[in-house]
Amino acid sequence: MPSIRLVDVTKRFGDITALDRVNLEIEDGEYVCVLGPTGSGKTTLLRLIAGVIKPTEGEIYIDGEPASRIPPQERNAAYLPQQYALFPHMRVIDNVAFGPMAKGLSREEAYEISKRMLEMTRLAWRMNSYPHELSGGMQQRLALARALASGAELLLLDEPLGALDARLRVELRYRLRELVKDEGLTAIHVTHDQEEAMAISDRIVVLRDGRIQQEGRPIEVYREPNSIFVANFVGGANFLEGFVHRRLNGSSIIQLRGGLRVRVLDTRFNLGERVVVAIREEATGIVPSSLKSKGGRGNLLPGRVRDISFLGSVVVYEVELVNGEVLNSKVPIQMDHGRFRVGDEVLLSLNPEHLRVYPYPPIGLYRELEAV
Repeated sequence: MPSIRLVDVTKRFGDITALDRVNLEIEDGEYVCVLGPTGSGKTTLLRLIAGVIKPTEGEIYIDGEPASRIPPQERNAAYLPQQYALFPHMRVIDNVAFGPMAKGLSREEAYEISKRMLEMTRLAWRMNSYPHELSGGMQQRLALARALASGAELLLLDEPLGALDARLRVELRYRLRELVKDEGLTAIHVTHDQEEAMAISDRIVVLRDGRIQQEGRPIEVYREPNSIFVANFVGGANFLEGFVHRRLNGSSIIQLRGGLRVRVLDTRFNLGERVVVAIREEATGIVPSSLKSKGGRGNLLPGRVRDISFLGSVVVYEVELVNGEVLNSKVPIQMDHGRFRVGDEVLLSLNPEHLRVYPYPPIGLYRELEAV
């Protein structure tokens, strides 16, 4: 099983720096998802490892050997690009069997492997079709089946499930992870779908503007985002601007717009320093406005329900606070009993344990969020 190491890897295309001094290690048998917005350098990273392009600076190592000494065809890697690169003159099954046969397997053995991969990607019924007879989603599944059948120990997958409908995408991502683990492969899976990345990866690498922003186990990145960008891109969050009003033992009081205040369990910032307070939407509680009059305590911010969205498993309440800020409260459907309607006065409950505080970005909060 191959291991991958990037040391100070930079890739420039003219005046554009696609990757900027990237250092990354991927262990044998690891399933890593590279997550980031369009233009963050995700595809460039895969193409460098595959050997399609060469780094401008730095070195890539495969199993401890400099990749510059290993021709692309000898890297034992299957690269699945977004364009699929199917053989238009070959039937579906022949497209998938091409890799195994190129490695010396008999036609019978190659077809057996191909049929298994086509079954997994739910294309066995189209094995005698040609690529142009398939829908875009089917072509993507065919490209995935071909990559999986190649016998490569390193899978480089560029948005491998992006063209599929939601239900099939969820089904195949778990099958894909299961196959990778069962076969002992190493996989680098590029995606912009945060849910997909968190569901199947051993580790997430978050890219932005060619630089790694954070890496770690999905639960770590989700629970402890190290920046406003990561908090917003991985999972989404509510953000509030303010400044440190007061310091207490083990906590601080943050003054928000309109005279609202919240207590946070963070004392890293100086009095008067501008900060941004973040909380996950699902950690943002919503309670009746009467709770405060009954002695409710804690970070209770008054507002009015502006909109309600039903998203299947959750209900999202959009609440406009009395200071004009708008926050979302995401409530699991089994816990929501239609208590609130548009126009209702409510309180948003922000547990100090769920609040994270970040330095105020130099370009401003909204420009920082737009940059995602």
